[in-house]
Amino acid sequence: MNRPLQLNLNWKMSVFSSVCLIGFICLGFWQLERADEKVELLKRHEARINQAPLSSAELLKLSEAVDGLPVKLSGNYQAQPALLRDNVVLGGRVGFEVLQVFTDSATNQAFLVDRGFVPMAATRLIRPLIPPTDRGELSLQGHVYVSTAVDAQFGAGELVDELGIVQSTDPLILDRVLNMTLYPHLIRLVAEDPFALPRYWIVTTVSPDKHMGYAVQWFLMAFAVLIAFGYFTFRSPLREEETR
Repeated sequence: MNRPLQLNLNWKMSVFSSVCLIGFICLGFWQLERADEKVELLKRHEARINQAPLSSAELLKLSEAVDGLPVKLSGNYQAQPALLRDNVVLGGRVGFEVLQVFTDSATNQAFLVDRGFVPMAATRLIRPLIPPTDRGELSLQGHVYVSTAVDAQFGAGELVDELGIVQSTDPLILDRVLNMTLYPHLIRLVAEDPFALPRYWIVTTVSPDKHMGYAVQWFLMAFAVLIAFGYFTFRSPLREEETR
């Protein structure tokens, strides 16, 4: 004979379970929203990189929403040694990103170009070997990169061991080091360029799939809380006797 369930409501457990349940559900829906945002971000990025590249003059007319825009420059790399962005890891190897100044001949605007990665030499006291570029007139293609990171603020002359190692890729900071006026955003060289170096430049650190996975985890935790609350709240007399 089935015995009716008895309600054993504990207000402390009820409050705790309610807070956890609502919190986990809200976190789950937040992760779903983040997944949608990342999908839209990737779509916008894909649409931008597939646009026809802008000239230097066209790019300089734009002041906002330039991140990811393709650009084609014609001019030459400057003769001064490349700067090396510190603390870069690629494929398990520690090294630097190579930053070189390229001057567009049509507008005479200097751009800071990120060519990619070079591994560190045997020690930090040795400047790594950087594949050279042509010194004559040439064309390059890249994409505008607008950094959202807070770079270290430092003044001119604060280079590490006079090797050109810097902690920032922000042209608004590095123009003080180079003593020239640079375009305010970095130009990342396309992989197909003959002077491009290895790179791993991602649009977002957390993919939409990961956000979906996190959402599932939060919803499962909410479900577990609901099951636990029901187990301890609705107990049969037989089960109550067995636990005594």
